Amino acid sequence: LKPPKKIITPYGGRISFIMPGKNRLTIHLKDKQKIRVRKRWSQVMYLYYLLGYRLMMKVDDEIRKEIISQNTFILTLDGDVDFSPQCVHLLVDLMKKDRRLGAACGRIHPRGSGRQFEVLYFSEAKV
Repeated sequence: LKPPKKIITPYGGRISFIMPGKNRLTIHLKDKQKIRVRKRWSQVMYLYYLLGYRLMMKVDDEIRKEIISQNTFILTLDGDVDFSPQCVHLLVDLMKKDRRLGAACGRIHPRGSGRQFEVLYFSEAKV
């Protein structure tokens, strides 16, 4: 694996790897000093970059845009989420079965006890 490209962005930074098979893995890093610290701003930022810039601005051919958009998958996670790679397989399988499926959302279940758990539990219930 080659060393990643590191790019400074208006929202923080981006690290891009070219994986085996020429798949691209892009990691976006949000600087809380530059981006509003509110729910879902990170996801908006990533979607704008991917759809508004990488797809719409850099690709001219409409047929190519369609093919790329049908083969683009986005996974966003908060830093405090337990995650297993098997989840990606399940999601991709689900999306392949139904080509109309454009997004899927999993419910976060905070774990633990005490005051912080209660705040997280209440916060996630409002989403």
